[in-house]
Amino acid sequence: MADADHPHTLGEHALVTIERIGELRKATDTSRQRFSVLLSEIDDQEVLVFALLFRDAGKEAAARIQMPAGAQDAVEFLISHRLDLSDAVRGRDLDDPVTARLLADAIGTIERLKLLAVLTYAETAASHPEATIPWRLEQLWRTYLVAQRELTRELETDRIQDLPQSLAAGAEFVKGFPVRYLRARTNGEVEVHLKLYELSRPTGVAVQIDRIEGAYKLTVVARDMPFLFASLAGAITSFGLDILKAEAFSNSKGLVLDTFVLGDPKRTLELNPPEIERLEDLIRRVGLGKTDARRLLRNRTQADPKKRSFSPQVRFDSEACDTATLVEIVAEDRPGLLYDLATVFSSTGCNIDVVLIDTKGHRAIDVFYVAHAGGKLSPELQATLREKLVAAC
Repeated sequence: MADADHPHTLGEHALVTIERIGELRKATDTSRQRFSVLLSEIDDQEVLVFALLFRDAGKEAAARIQMPAGAQDAVEFLISHRLDLSDAVRGRDLDDPVTARLLADAIGTIERLKLLAVLTYAETAASHPEATIPWRLEQLWRTYLVAQRELTRELETDRIQDLPQSLAAGAEFVKGFPVRYLRARTNGEVEVHLKLYELSRPTGVAVQIDRIEGAYKLTVVARDMPFLFASLAGAITSFGLDILKAEAFSNSKGLVLDTFVLGDPKRTLELNPPEIERLEDLIRRVGLGKTDARRLLRNRTQADPKKRSFSPQVRFDSEACDTATLVEIVAEDRPGLLYDLATVFSSTGCNIDVVLIDTKGHRAIDVFYVAHAGGKLSPELQATLREKLVAAC
């Protein structure tokens, strides 16, 4: 039945929330457009609709239809945490750092935060009079930013110190990685990385390529060295593949774990399976410093800034942590963009500690934690980097 918070019956309310999601794609006002951008950045929008439609019955429904494990986890999270953001709007001091930490601990990853923010948007837009919605959406957006900034800050500041008992013996190699590493991965994935780590010990690098839904996942475990991340990105680009997502983690022992989700627009790997082994060999040689990525890309066409559909945005945040500077870049995606950006950092003597890359359509959202001479970037170096990064876009 209907109540004060939900003017429709539960069945009607679920359908109205889904309708609000559909309308969001065509939003024209600023208060909704921000959530429209978040929606466009969500990979599995079906999970969102499923959670809105089934609500508390969603966990059992997802299991009954044998939804993939990752999607089931996302549905369960949305159902269990669907009130987290709205409760924070109503009852928390958003200027209190404790609020940010509580939200980050509850939500866990930026990807889940986006899902939860859009779900809360739909609930808000379906439950309140139109006249009050702009104010409510402003408060929701502010809450989203509080959690997003804390989760981004934690990429560098919160490192794994103690291992969960559920992890396999020998998983000590993950110590020093960002806490996000464990939040965003299953124990099975950690075990795969452990095997790669063991394979890397004799030579210094191990590589694995897996087919995933509509794409390929490249995982690299290696010893850190200058230009490593840029070189790996360059090697991928030279193969004609698109980098859809990427994460790069390192620890104080010089161990690097890089993962890339790759698009295969020319179906090179699909139609020619031996090319997978050739790509693995190329990445292995690049990871050992035996192949120079610059030579692989020497004949590529340079990007024309005049053809950009929007201007790149570069943001520096030196308050995010004590040891490095957060650099966020939003730019039009193109082949070789990640290689060019990472090369800018490495060529100016910067050390890339953490990388989180996402691409939606033609829009790349790249987050780097970068240090120079063991500390944060100076204002002068930030100015130099800004100019070079914008030019590289």
